[in-house]
Amino acid sequence: MILIFALFDNAILRSFISGCAAALLSYYINSKALKDAGEKVIVYWAPILEELLKTGFALVLKSKVLLTHATFGVVEAVYDIFTNDSITAYWAGAASLISHIVFGAITQYFIYRQNSFFGIAIAAFVHMAWNFAVIRIKNQH
Repeated sequence: MILIFALFDNAILRSFISGCAAALLSYYINSKALKDAGEKVIVYWAPILEELLKTGFALVLKSKVLLTHATFGVVEAVYDIFTNDSITAYWAGAASLISHIVFGAITQYFIYRQNSFFGIAIAAFVHMAWNFAVIRIKNQH
């Protein structure tokens, strides 16, 4: 008989759990903040929150940072695709997946080169710049 704890000995499963937990908690907090503060939440608050949650859950659960970020990107991509009707939903989904993988790679690189705080901070800054560009393009159309 397999004990439930044996399942959590798998870094891939822990990464999946980390990414899903970060995505769900981020969605909940970001949606509340978006209603109160508007689009500036997407540019400034959400990147900090998301990078802290993704990397924080990965470190606490001893999972893979990059895989946790990728899982988060998959969850966000699925959300983007199912909440939009146009063909741009698929582009948004692809952008979500790719961008979160990039943020994860940045975080992982700087965690191993410097420390966790630096990795999260650099990824959050890049994430802010990305969200700023996306919102700017969206608002121009």
